Amino acid sequence: MQSPKEFLTRNWLAKLSSLLLATVLWMAIASETSSEMGITVQIQYQNIPGQFEVIDETANTVEVRLRGSANIMKELAPQEVAVSLNLAGMGAGESVLQLTAENVQAPFGVEVMRVNPSRVRINLDRSVSKIVPVKAHLLGQPETGSEVKEVSIIPNVVEIHGPESRLRHLEGVATEPVDIEGANGEVHRFIGLDVDDSFLRLQRPSAVDVRVGIGKKTPKGQ
Repeated sequence: MQSPKEFLTRNWLAKLSSLLLATVLWMAIASETSSEMGITVQIQYQNIPGQFEVIDETANTVEVRLRGSANIMKELAPQEVAVSLNLAGMGAGESVLQLTAENVQAPFGVEVMRVNPSRVRINLDRSVSKIVPVKAHLLGQPETGSEVKEVSIIPNVVEIHGPESRLRHLEGVATEPVDIEGANGEVHRFIGLDVDDSFLRLQRPSAVDVRVGIGKKTPKGQ
């Protein structure tokens, strides 16, 4: 069994080197300055109930205040930080959810100081579908002495998906403009549909076949 003296003196150079290295590392860590920064992060909504969708929120992004060593913060990229909200179990209507440091995922060694705003108002609406007619949006006037005789659209109805509150009063979907200015015969276009509400989604097809029949004006009384 080694005596205390033998333990201290045996391989004393290696032990001294290890002690000096540990001291230098401790001093480097202790003397390293900390740094704070704020970054803007988009909120990720997780576990949205399948029959619902988010139709309104008070903030799409939040500012996250972070603290860490100067070296770590200098190398920190915005994509390394994420903010998520769990919507599991929520129903239709408005809810106010709290945002804390627990909602933030940040790299090791980075401390989350605060999140601003600290509360987010979320509105969920039931996701439904509706079949509506397609209407041709004709732009311009035919050649003088001519008129539109008929308009054919294939398909003439489409299925739209979206929040119930947005679809409730939707009576139809218009095509993108079909230019008939100066036309004197059939105008044929394969053209897209103009859905200007970003919450509404078209099922296939996203374009329709439009034929506009143009002929000579029928004299009045005939």
